[in-house]
Amino acid sequence: MSEEAWATQAPSEELPAGPAVLVRTAIGDTDALVATVNASLDHLRPWMPWAQVPATTESIGTFLAGANAAWEAGTEFQYLMAEPDTRSIVGCCGLHARLGVGALEIGYWVHVDHLRRGLASSAARALTEAAFGIDAVTRLEIHCDAANTASAGVPRRLGYRLDRVEAHPPSAPGETGRLVIWVLER
Repeated sequence: MSEEAWATQAPSEELPAGPAVLVRTAIGDTDALVATVNASLDHLRPWMPWAQVPATTESIGTFLAGANAAWEAGTEFQYLMAEPDTRSIVGCCGLHARLGVGALEIGYWVHVDHLRRGLASSAARALTEAAFGIDAVTRLEIHCDAANTASAGVPRRLGYRLDRVEAHPPSAPGETGRLVIWVLER
């Protein structure tokens, strides 16, 4: 389904998220995000189609420009996960309006050096709260491949229910073709 603007509100540009802070992405984050992505490529490659080649200033600049335009259009709200004190990037996450009116999908990834610290769960919790602060949002979803057990642990910990498993053509090397969809309704 294509993204369409239906939310008349945007979440806050900065959200507290336990051991991290979520900060709206900006073009000025290009170099730091290139370094973060490239340091984590081996970890991200099995699950992320975009992580099959190293990030460049051009590719990340394009991503950030698109994220800014989508924020302004109300179709996507992309954040960096950052350490509160240093603002060093430890991951990326966002809310995506690609499921139809009233529903947002939460996505996330964490820098390889910061795994198993609760960052993805804390970010998804903060995004869940922010999304339900938007009047038009009635449903949230988190999607991951069935083999990505670490990612599937996040919605499970946050009280999302396993809604369905769908056949989905693999788009990254670690994927099985079974998309697990977790749902939380207002």
